[in-house]
Amino acid sequence: MDQFLLQAAAGEAAGRLVEQEVLRVSHLGRQRYLIRFATPSRDALLIAVRPDLPRFHLSATRARDEPPDPFAAFLDREIGGAVLSSLRTAAHDRVVDLRFRLPRRDDGALERRLVVELLGRSANMLLLDAAGSILAFCRPLESAFRAPVVGAMYRPPPGREAYADLPPGPEALPILRERFPDPASFLAPLSPVLARDLGPECPWSGESERRLVEILAAAASGSWAPVVYATKPLADWTEGDSIGRDDILVSALPFGYAPGPVPASGGRVAVPFASPSAAAEAALGLIERLRDFQALKAHYETLVRKEIGRLEELVRRLEQDLVQARRSEDHRRLGEALLAGLSSARVEGGIARVPDPYDPGGAMLEVPIDPARSLQENAQALFDRYKKGKRGAVLVETRIEAARRRLDQWRALAGPAGGARGQGDLDGLREEMARLGLVHAPRPKPGRAPARERNDKARVRRLTTRDGFVVLVGKSGEENDALTFRVAAPWDFWLHAADHPGAHVVVRNPQRLKSLPEATLRTAAEIAAFYSGARQEGKVEVHYTQRKHVHKRKGMPGGQVLLRRFRTLQVTPRLPGSTLQDV
Repeated sequence: MDQFLLQAAAGEAAGRLVEQEVLRVSHLGRQRYLIRFATPSRDALLIAVRPDLPRFHLSATRARDEPPDPFAAFLDREIGGAVLSSLRTAAHDRVVDLRFRLPRRDDGALERRLVVELLGRSANMLLLDAAGSILAFCRPLESAFRAPVVGAMYRPPPGREAYADLPPGPEALPILRERFPDPASFLAPLSPVLARDLGPECPWSGESERRLVEILAAAASGSWAPVVYATKPLADWTEGDSIGRDDILVSALPFGYAPGPVPASGGRVAVPFASPSAAAEAALGLIERLRDFQALKAHYETLVRKEIGRLEELVRRLEQDLVQARRSEDHRRLGEALLAGLSSARVEGGIARVPDPYDPGGAMLEVPIDPARSLQENAQALFDRYKKGKRGAVLVETRIEAARRRLDQWRALAGPAGGARGQGDLDGLREEMARLGLVHAPRPKPGRAPARERNDKARVRRLTTRDGFVVLVGKSGEENDALTFRVAAPWDFWLHAADHPGAHVVVRNPQRLKSLPEATLRTAAEIAAFYSGARQEGKVEVHYTQRKHVHKRKGMPGGQVLLRRFRTLQVTPRLPGSTLQDV
């Protein structure tokens, strides 16, 4: 994603999202994240920091979330419920700075900064506090200079010093003539696609300067006209198509920028888009799907090739073992020679020389023996080795037959692996590989999970307060989860003793009140404190929030949750009276 396209997409996102509340942060896998906002149209901001295809734009995706990675979970906890106060791109660099105004918090924090660096192999996303200290980051980097460290101050990426003092718009042209040998040298770090369109051999001249002035004016005014150029219509691309570096290009401005219809360029189809985000999602999303498919296809081809090579080597070794096993006939012959020549044998150390009973000329055989044993015992040992070898030859032949059969099955997969043209082909290939025992069968197709019953049975304690509110109290980690995530409604109130193990407490809120009466809130907090590890303490802090702000990551132990926003009050642990009952 080049500088101009990023600037265009960020400007579009700022116009839609500034002063809007963050609903949640989702993880889409492969270092891709979706920040959903509470706008009427439920706008979402897609941020990808995967090194091969970093991107930042509004997105219409409604894909199922992957299990959150640690960064997504931390980000969701820190900015969920916050308001985006500003969204800006760094001047002449692919860096976006998002600032969030936090809701009231017990720690007094007022702001968080999310810095997105779309810098290819060093692409990253970092969450900062108001002072610029790093709280978390998405990708660890190997570079000692750029590797982020939690607690350290954030340092913007270097390398654009030649652009730092440039004025915006066409007024920069006199400086550019002095600082850069030609227009393409200036454009290349900002927009490689526009630099290539201008041409590497294009010197400072009337035509090149005119085009550059038009580009600079559009960048200064935000008058973008995004276009996707492809070697064939976007709808004609299929997953099995191989894609070259320049087969699909997305630009914030048309090539040969000029008013009027957008012409095709270099044999490519030109597709204008109404918005930069729509162009980025259509082009970069397509490139991502094609690359991911090709990577998965190559992975399966490698697995098939390696399994074929392993089985070929196994067959080769078994055939060698078979040759050795069939030499057991030699042991029988030597044993018979020993027995036939007992009277004429000449023993010298570990060798017994006896006539060969199968040679009419009476040639002598040298038979290796154990001098500690008699010749009869040595003959019996040779017969035993013969019988063992004969049995082994049968087993090796059986193994060779099975290995060759399995090798034929894997060789039959080489064609489908190399010729896969769509996800269905790969799913069928994966199932066949799973049948042969190498990989697991594919997961079921994504779909809506079956709805859970709201009235799932959960063992809870039940209480009715004096002003008529129903309070439910969990009894164990698993039952806490059932109470919180299967019984409680999103607008119910939820309480738990701070920093202590204990029961989840839910106050039913069928009228969807914004807050609880003070007496009911205090009663529920006292119950939460009583059914916690802090029961013996004089005062206990209790967190409270609405159930919709309580979340759980995959793999977290029973009863353990994450709170997106909450408030705290201090109470004395106690029960309200005799109205508490088990249900």
